[in-house]
Amino acid sequence: MCQWPCARPEYVEALALEADYPNALVERDSENGTDSDSPANAISNTPAVEESSEISKGERADESLRKTHSGGTAADTETPLGRTLAVWVELASVLARRSGATGKLNTILNELREEKKRLLDLESESDEQVKKKKEDDDDDEEEEEDEEEEEEEEEEEGEEEGQEEEEEEEENEAANNSTASRDGFTDLLPEECQLGGGRISCKDIGMSHLPIITDLSITILELSGNNLTRLPPRGLSGLPNLEEVDLSRNLLDDSSISPNLFVNLTKLKRLTLDGNDLVTIPRLPPSLEELRINDNKINQLLSQSFKGLSNLLVLELTGNILYEGSVELWAFRPLKVLKHLKLDNNRFSSIPNGLPRSLEDLRMSHNQIVEVQDHVLNNSVHLRVLDLSHNLLRENSFYPGAWINLPKLEALDMSHNQLSVVPPYLPRVLRQLSLQHNHIRAIPHYTLSHLRPGLQSLRLSHNQLVEEGLLGKSFRGAYKTLVELLLDNNWLESVPDNIRHFKHLQLLRLDHNRITSVPVKSVCKVRMTESSPLVALHLENNHIDAKKIRRTALSCIRDRHGVILEPQTTNEIQ
Repeated sequence: MCQWPCARPEYVEALALEADYPNALVERDSENGTDSDSPANAISNTPAVEESSEISKGERADESLRKTHSGGTAADTETPLGRTLAVWVELASVLARRSGATGKLNTILNELREEKKRLLDLESESDEQVKKKKEDDDDDEEEEEDEEEEEEEEEEEGEEEGQEEEEEEEENEAANNSTASRDGFTDLLPEECQLGGGRISCKDIGMSHLPIITDLSITILELSGNNLTRLPPRGLSGLPNLEEVDLSRNLLDDSSISPNLFVNLTKLKRLTLDGNDLVTIPRLPPSLEELRINDNKINQLLSQSFKGLSNLLVLELTGNILYEGSVELWAFRPLKVLKHLKLDNNRFSSIPNGLPRSLEDLRMSHNQIVEVQDHVLNNSVHLRVLDLSHNLLRENSFYPGAWINLPKLEALDMSHNQLSVVPPYLPRVLRQLSLQHNHIRAIPHYTLSHLRPGLQSLRLSHNQLVEEGLLGKSFRGAYKTLVELLLDNNWLESVPDNIRHFKHLQLLRLDHNRITSVPVKSVCKVRMTESSPLVALHLENNHIDAKKIRRTALSCIRDRHGVILEPQTTNEIQ
């Protein structure tokens, strides 16, 4: 395509003139008969022409830069156009001096200016196209990069989806190979396990890992007597409705139980962890009502040990390594409604302080308790049962104020200690007193007289009691209320005379003593107006000759079958 007005001769003549501008002027002057001093030469040397030449040089430099910047056809054609325009300006100046055809040249010059403007516009459009093309190329590159990133992300997502699909396939495969229940599945649940009635029971089957169990209907899980060493963090997450879990007699320690294993079981009420190797109390849900961690290695109870267990009713910590110094003062403070506390078979030498006010039953047998201090139980105003058996208590181990603020203590067990007499200062409302397996020889006078409404059960088996230690005033305060009296396995040689004064006594054990006779006035009154309340009288394993017992001695007992006389140690009977 020709961008110049090639068909017009004026342009051709102008270009030819521009190509050799000085020579053209000289030749034209020569034809017209002019010389070197002609106006043409004069004009070429004038300052105006020189200035025009400088302008032309500047324009050529600009055009050269423009050509370098833009390139292309428009730039190539603009450079000669600039020179041609400058030549025509000079030529117009010369012709003006010669009074030539100025009008025609001006017309041509205007057309050249318009053509230059058109070419510049074309160049601008070309630059915009180049710029747009560059932008398009940049956009294409960005799109390609985005596409590559998207492809990479898709590949990664594909890999993740593949892994998830593999995991799902593994889970599905495990589920297909598992024993199914009504509302879920169990992962390879051993055949020895029993399912039914909302219960899974896998007791004593040698299980070494916790199976994956998913079942919303299960409320009881029994895994006792196995070889479990670890419980996965989400091992019980598939059983959100569990109310009872038994993990006793396994191989669990503190590292076996993740912090949230039990916390997420918001309906759990009973948890048994007996017979493991736990050193600390695990985190537990507030819903828990019964906690048993017997026979472990618990060695301290901190103020945070029972945090949040405001609904706990039963706490058993038998067979651990606890002593009074390992129990912080506020350890039991969170247990607002605790009623039963078992601390048997530990290393306590005294009752720990800070027991819950709500406590009703305290068991501390098989410890090393040597004393019961003043006011240690003052806060336990609801205490009904206290077991201090199998300790090291003596008759002087009890401070006068030890029981003074226990208005509800009804049962006190101090069997298997080192008492030589029935201890004084007993709780006023006491109804059952167990003192078996001590070294008791006597019941001091009036020891029981302050008890109101009165003692119902007195157990003195396996002591060293003799007749002199059971005089009439020994039972003062218990004659009208005592129902059970155990005096077996002592050193008695005859039936105590005051037995007949008990108004409601139903069970009397005198077996395994040294008794040789049953006096007439010992069990029944001489003038009997009513039958005896005795239902069972044990006299076996003594030295009694049944043939020598007078009929009136036991006539007050309505059921003769309730009197047990056989066997006897016959070789001692005279």
